[in-house]
Amino acid sequence: MIQNRQARTKKSLGLAKSENSVESESAGQGGQVYQVSQLTRDIKAIMEAAFDSIWVEGEISNFRTVASGHSYFVLKDDKSQIRCVLFKGHRAGIKFQPEDGDQVLLFGRVTVYDARGEYQIVTESMEPRGLGALQKAFEQLKIKLEKEGLFDEEKKKPLPEFPWKIGVVTSSTGAAVRDILNIVRRRNSKVSVLLYPAKVQGEGAAEEIARGIHELNQREDIEVIIVGRGGGSLEDLWAFNEEEVARAITASRIPIVSAVGHEIDFTIADFAADLRAPTPSAAAELTVPILNDTLRDIGSLNEALINSLQQKLQYYYDLLKRLMDRRFFHQPKEIFNPQIQRVDELHSRLLRGLEQNLLTHQQRLQDKIHRLFQASPEKSIPYMKENLGMLEKRMLHIIQSNLLLNKERFEGILKNLNAFNPLSILERGYSICSKGEKSLKSIEGVNPGDSVKVRLAQGELDCTVKKIIEGD
Repeated sequence: MIQNRQARTKKSLGLAKSENSVESESAGQGGQVYQVSQLTRDIKAIMEAAFDSIWVEGEISNFRTVASGHSYFVLKDDKSQIRCVLFKGHRAGIKFQPEDGDQVLLFGRVTVYDARGEYQIVTESMEPRGLGALQKAFEQLKIKLEKEGLFDEEKKKPLPEFPWKIGVVTSSTGAAVRDILNIVRRRNSKVSVLLYPAKVQGEGAAEEIARGIHELNQREDIEVIIVGRGGGSLEDLWAFNEEEVARAITASRIPIVSAVGHEIDFTIADFAADLRAPTPSAAAELTVPILNDTLRDIGSLNEALINSLQQKLQYYYDLLKRLMDRRFFHQPKEIFNPQIQRVDELHSRLLRGLEQNLLTHQQRLQDKIHRLFQASPEKSIPYMKENLGMLEKRMLHIIQSNLLLNKERFEGILKNLNAFNPLSILERGYSICSKGEKSLKSIEGVNPGDSVKVRLAQGELDCTVKKIIEGD
């Protein structure tokens, strides 16, 4: 493979020389001169052809993410280093947050950054190397999902007390499904189990587990789902540490029990699930109650209920018997004797109250009659007649005075009106001349032949103008 790559490199170099080199007369002896951009472009083509897909292992240094979302860092070992770029589009596929000092295995291609003439690796995927790196990725995802609230206790759904159909997402060939089926049959053979077979480790396992949870949620008869597998290394259990599985568990409307590995193993799925079981067998035990125990508990409750009802019945029977032994059950009329006595007492109190009330009103009426007689108008008639005569004289005097005063005022007003009345002037020989509806004060607007009216003290004259004489 190395020989083939070298052959391709030599071929590319030869091609670059034939196409991009320029013969220089001044260089002498057939020397070739490149432009910087031409040389950089040729080197870039050669490197991309030779290293178009490579795996490189090393330690991350100077990791930084810019505002655009792209990340830049250096990958190094104890002898060399190379610049790397992780574009935003590939960043979403990486399962952990890279940091300085992380030992990683990355996949990408070698290229040259034309602007600076530097070669670099364009990273397409990245995996942590070693157990410590996996544990770090686990802690980072756990913190992220915990901040989003995926692990909140108030979001946990309770498991049904007596489920009759259970969904299981696990490998169809693993020991986990056999353990679950054995425990379910032993505890309650009437409970049915629906298996969704899925890969539980390796590439694509997380997608299959998440798809299984989604598919089982489409059914109405599934009451609880068990998701899990048997024990293994951290790498073996890593599918249950994937973000996709955690989000599928949280989005499930059906309660989910996580049963991954052994009791000491903890995964992200355990924190996201509604209940964590230490093993698949324990998950079956926690999910399915023992049928015989349940029937025995029901029998005990039924017996306790019957005993309680019998005790209550006996209590009320004894109470009824004691009540029936009382005298009023044999002489029921005596029940009304106290009430009859009470009615008689109230009747007597009512009569006494009415009599007392009547006497009080009679006394009040007599007092008012006496006061009425004392205030009779007959006693004040002579005094009223004397006052009436005096008032009549005063009224006549006031009326006469007002009449005389108003008469004098009226005569004065008439004199003023006559003084200002234009008709009174006519009595002294004057007249008013008018043309149409307008009184004439001068000859302006009057022409010979016009008709004018002359008003006298008595009557009017309809005249025609023959001649107009102007005066001072």
